[in-house]
This record gives sequence, C-alpha cells and structure tokens, in this order.
Amino acid sequence: MNPTLVVAFLRLRLTSPLRLGLLLLLTLFPLGAAVITTSLSPLGGLGAPIALILAAGAIGQDVSSGTLQLLLVRPVSRPSVIVNRWLASVLAAAGLTIAVLILGTIGLLLKGTHPDALDLGRMVLESTCGAAGSAAVMIMLSTLVGGLGDVALLLLAMIMTQMVEGLATFEHWGWVVRASEEAKDALLPQLSFEWMLHHTPPSWFAIVSWASTLTLALAVAIARLNRRELSYAAG
Repeated sequence: MNPTLVVAFLRLRLTSPLRLGLLLLLTLFPLGAAVITTSLSPLGGLGAPIALILAAGAIGQDVSSGTLQLLLVRPVSRPSVIVNRWLASVLAAAGLTIAVLILGTIGLLLKGTHPDALDLGRMVLESTCGAAGSAAVMIMLSTLVGGLGDVALLLLAMIMTQMVEGLATFEHWGWVVRASEEAKDALLPQLSFEWMLHHTPPSWFAIVSWASTLTLALAVAIARLNRRELSYAAG
C-alpha cells in the first residue's frame, strides 16, 4: 500500500462536486429512513454503490486527460496504480459506511432503540466485501475504455444480463437462468454474513467465489494496463 497514491486518489474523488452530491444522496436518504423506521436495514449494502461512485473512471478518466501518463513518469508501477486505487476506493467506502452506521445507531439510541451489535458487525463486513468486489470490477472496466465509459459498460452488462434472465425464465431455460445469476454475481460481487446471526458455518463456496472474482478482476485490470499504450495522444 502506497499512502501517497491512496490519499492523492481520494483527494481527487472527494473534491468532485458530482461525486460528493451522489454520495450525499446515497447516504442521507437511507440514514433518514433508518431513523424513521427505527431500523438499520435501510443502511445495509451501502459499501458497494459508494465504491462504484469512487472507482468509476479510476483509470479511464486519467488516461483520457493525460494525468496517468504524468503519474507514471515517476517511479510508480502500473500494478501499483491499480492496487492502490482499488484500496483507496474500498477504504473510503468502508469508512463512509461505518460513519453512516454510527450516525444511524446514535439516531436509534436517541429514539430508545438498541441495535444488535452482531447485526452491526455483519453489516460492516458485508458492505466492506461488497465495496471490495464492486471496486475491483469497476476498475477492471475502467482499464478497457476511456473517460466514464466503464459506467456505461457496467450498466449495459447489467441490463443485458437482466434481459437474458427474464427471457430464460419465461422459456424455462434453467441453465441460462443460472448462468445469468452467476453473471450478475460476477458484475457486483457480494458476500453474505447472515451465517453470523444464525450461528451456522459460513459457505466456503461463496467465499471462494467472491475472492476469485475479485482477484480475477484485479488481475485483468493489471494485465490490461500493462499492455496498454499510454501516450498524451492515447484515449
């Protein structure tokens, strides 16, 4: 981990009015809903969308603007750029999620409701794992196209997958439905920790699937950036 790269990336992200606006909308509305309903359920799974907002255009935007080319003039390797931008997105998403959960907990305590500590831990773990998986996929897509084309690629892939799944369900094509579900899981890797609440063993298959998807996404991103011709005319 390179703290300088992490801080520099987050500074760029958190000074973008559009990203800040999206983050405020994404956190304030669920926070209000949690206080009104006296339940932290609306705050579940915040990590993944926050990470997507932070990681969008992580590589493509900087390639298009020439910023990445200037960065790589310094003694910084391309894999280091990928890994540190992924780490920055995950750490920021986890930190924001924890902050919102703390505010939600305070709001519930003021209303006389005491959230379950184990459930809070589950929500933090799920959000962090969701952020890690989503950020990896978004950064991988960002190495494939310039600007914010990664957002369009992700939306297109999700829409196509949903359409195929709907058609397969209608036609009763079981294997196609299953393949569509796996594709959706690969686009937005999540990891459930519900087993903590039920005191049952975790699903090692789910853990391995999540970890392999994350690792593969980062490996593809590194391989793609290593092979990409970067010049001031690129992108």
